[in-house]
Amino acid sequence: MINDIVIVDAVVHPWNMSPENQNPDAPDAIAAVHGSHKLSVDEAHRDYVLNDEEFFTDISWDVIAHAEFVESPVDFGIIHALPNLGFGLSFITDPDKAAAFRDLHPNRFKLYGTVDTPIIETAIADVERQVKELKVDGIKLYPAFYYDGKGQGWKLDGPDFATPLLEAAMDLGIRHVAVHKSLWLAPAPKWAFAIDDFDSPLARFPDIQFEMVHGAIAFLDETIALLKHHRNLYLTLETTFQYILVKPRVFAKILGRLITECGSDRLLFASGNNLGHPSPLISAFLNYEFPEAHVQEFGLRQITAEDRLNILGRNAMRLHGITPEAVIQGTCNDEFALARARGEVNPWHLLRGGKVAKPRS
Repeated sequence: MINDIVIVDAVVHPWNMSPENQNPDAPDAIAAVHGSHKLSVDEAHRDYVLNDEEFFTDISWDVIAHAEFVESPVDFGIIHALPNLGFGLSFITDPDKAAAFRDLHPNRFKLYGTVDTPIIETAIADVERQVKELKVDGIKLYPAFYYDGKGQGWKLDGPDFATPLLEAAMDLGIRHVAVHKSLWLAPAPKWAFAIDDFDSPLARFPDIQFEMVHGAIAFLDETIALLKHHRNLYLTLETTFQYILVKPRVFAKILGRLITECGSDRLLFASGNNLGHPSPLISAFLNYEFPEAHVQEFGLRQITAEDRLNILGRNAMRLHGITPEAVIQGTCNDEFALARARGEVNPWHLLRGGKVAKPRS
């Protein structure tokens, strides 16, 4: 919390990029992922960049939580499990490990599970297991699979995979589905990241709250049209928020057009930790206003304090049925709050020699 604002990070996913989990057939994709992380901050914040040794590891959940709640003023996070993405040999963010950490800190996290197979019967069984055993709060879907050494994309409106999977998720009580879109990651087929497959599922499953992860970094006009037409669509602004530091004009254009044309009540702050660190993004946004030159250039209405409150946490809390009071009560005296109260620490403190904060007796 900062300035009495409860902050929710809508995407937290510690990546297992250890050598043991790297696909030896995808060295270029592996290097590109780290390259994108290096480009996520400006020169003033280079200490937030993970070096090779720090990045190419199975990064500790304690490191991630410390970065969220001690190094940053985040109060609550949504963990996104991730499949192998084509450059991993197994899950990039393992749902079982994620659930175990969530269970240690239930007042700090919710969890989206995932599937890592294009075989629909197996995928449905995986979701059922994660609902019943891991108590996931939603599912995170990636629009391509790598199975038996081959990559294949799929569409969210497809009758053979996505539709039966969403139907099964509904039957299991899942009401939150986040889908990676817009941001293409090789070696996946590029067409799978288009958003022309969203309209039909949004209409067909009105009781599911869909999140377009990386929404609007591409296909901005089409994204705005979907937001206007479907109240069950939210945009999770992972990657977009990194632009506040490295592409400020693009950030103003994307966020400004979204707010001007659709409002701010379905936009979610997200850092993508550990691909991004939340602290510099939040600091840059707390009192952010669109530069007047961009207001004129893009025909924007000025962002307000209410817009910032919505984006930083209010929307996510409403989406998940939690209140600021509940978040504060559940976290105000935990080990992270106590560690944060002891004073500022450097970025990636635990990864760079710090120790896990112990709760006071």
